[in-house]
Amino acid sequence: MTGTVRLRPPDAGQALATVGLTAGRITALVDEGKAHGPRYLVGSLASGFGNARSDVDVHVLVDGLEQPVGSRLRHVGDTTVDVELFPAQWPAREVARLSGVPVADLPFGRVALDPAVRGSQRRWLCRWVHAVPLDAGTGALFSEEEVRALLPAIVRQALDRALVDAAVALLADRATREGADGWTAQASGYLWNRAARGVLEVHCRAAGDVTTGEKWLPARVRRLGLPLPDPGPPADGGAGLLARLAWTPSGVLEAVRVRPAEGLRRADLAGRGFLVNRHDRLFTEWLEAEGPLARVLEEHSPGRLLDAFRRAQLDLVADPDVVRGRLRP
Repeated sequence: MTGTVRLRPPDAGQALATVGLTAGRITALVDEGKAHGPRYLVGSLASGFGNARSDVDVHVLVDGLEQPVGSRLRHVGDTTVDVELFPAQWPAREVARLSGVPVADLPFGRVALDPAVRGSQRRWLCRWVHAVPLDAGTGALFSEEEVRALLPAIVRQALDRALVDAAVALLADRATREGADGWTAQASGYLWNRAARGVLEVHCRAAGDVTTGEKWLPARVRRLGLPLPDPGPPADGGAGLLARLAWTPSGVLEAVRVRPAEGLRRADLAGRGFLVNRHDRLFTEWLEAEGPLARVLEEHSPGRLLDAFRRAQLDLVADPDVVRGRLRP
């Protein structure tokens, strides 16, 4: 899959009919909050999904605003309307910024060579790709050309996450073969299913569907006609699944790094030293490791590493330099 599909969003009236509302009712509600600027329906309804119990999500682009303001919750009957305000200059700023990011063409689509979208940015940027104008005189938030410029960076964010998910699944696979505890064996199937979802997320985004919300992934996959991986641990050790990303298991282990977990701190209590993780859990013993996962595995067992990740003593991250080298044409 080398091209993208421009998914035509429903008009606002059609989308809002799913929850029994009209564009006029929503714009009147937004007007009550004195939010002035172009107004867009975003979220699952704007992406062509949603159901009668869905929230209505609205983004308003406001001139002169420096930082986002949200959420302003309103209610129409049993339906929640979530209104957020964003700086009017942000869409053009993001197009200019991300248009300059170099990309690589892979079999499934275009991917940015460098990470350029953080998790917090992804949420509103993806919503804007599928945004539907609420007012008849308002044009699309992004043109098709602008969407093509944005997608590679959005895909790259999903790819980095998919590589980390695959690395954890590979660790669980190795730990199970080495006779790790029952928890690891039971978790292996779940971790491989999560890795498969990560692969599908990459393909959906590359095809132009960047709908947020993990619960919509199966519907997105069906809409795009993507083949589903078999559930559970793969018999080939993940080679087939990772080939859908143009990666190999060994390549993933080289591209994903181990590092001390975010939020760690040391504490001394009653003359004893403790490690405190980001969840405020205390440990008297912990694992210290850093470097490419393939190298760290030469020094520590996969079961021990999994335990350290589960306890938030260590984190896994995609190494941007290694990933860039692998993606570079």
